[in-house]
Amino acid sequence: MSETELKLSMTPANLDRAGGWLSTRGAVEQGEPLTLLNRYYDTPEGALNAERVALRVRATGSGYIQTLKTRGHLQGAALARQEWEWERPGASLDLALLADTPMADHPALSHLAPVFDTNFQRRVLMLEWSERGQWARIECALDNGVIRAIGQEQPLCELELELVDGDAGILSRVATALTASVPALLNSISKAEQGYHLAGVGTPGEAGSGATPQAWLDALCRFWLRDDPAGWEHFLDLHRQLSGPAEAAGAGEAYTQVTAELESAAAQRLSPREALTTMRGLAPLQLALLV
Repeated sequence: MSETELKLSMTPANLDRAGGWLSTRGAVEQGEPLTLLNRYYDTPEGALNAERVALRVRATGSGYIQTLKTRGHLQGAALARQEWEWERPGASLDLALLADTPMADHPALSHLAPVFDTNFQRRVLMLEWSERGQWARIECALDNGVIRAIGQEQPLCELELELVDGDAGILSRVATALTASVPALLNSISKAEQGYHLAGVGTPGEAGSGATPQAWLDALCRFWLRDDPAGWEHFLDLHRQLSGPAEAAGAGEAYTQVTAELESAAAQRLSPREALTTMRGLAPLQLALLV
């Protein structure tokens, strides 16, 4: 099956605010919050990661689910990817289940071991949204927890908007309305990519070149992932090339505001991860450029 989703990284406090915003727009809570414990598998060299796929087993509290996902690609502001899921009686992998997937008989499957865990609390709300004659049903997953690998830990805090039914373009409209009130980063980095980075298995690919919105988004998200304040000037060099596309998209004022905030963060050598997820106007600018 395929999935289309849009992801926003934010602080825990703003994740709570996002949940409140969704509730006031008619989103309905889907049961009690879930505790999800996820273990990802790969070879020591990261062969699956090199193939741009992720393999995990998730404990949900009521059972186990084995999942294979492709890394995906952006369609506008949303991420589209392939996904396969199977219910399991326990926490172990069943490689026979991969027989009808692109990973069938892959030589790496005989050398798999746990690489990292992502453990988090998930609240799920269902939102129906109508706008400009279009409609969509959207699953809103609010995830707050940690990623653990090789004795290290880093926070995981994000809102996923996944299209259940209807027009995919509604995802970006909901995100634009939400981030006008709640600061966030439109993030193309998956949980698996974050885990691999923490585990030191592979490195983030280089962003595309040229002054295009896609290259800018790639560079922005990789900068967030690396979280190295020494990279501010390099990113700003690329960002300053975006003024033309921003004006063409009718986002010149937002671009000017975000540029000033980026330059202030660079001057203070702030953590990119902290600065980018709390920067007002950043996600709306991202969405305006990519839609």
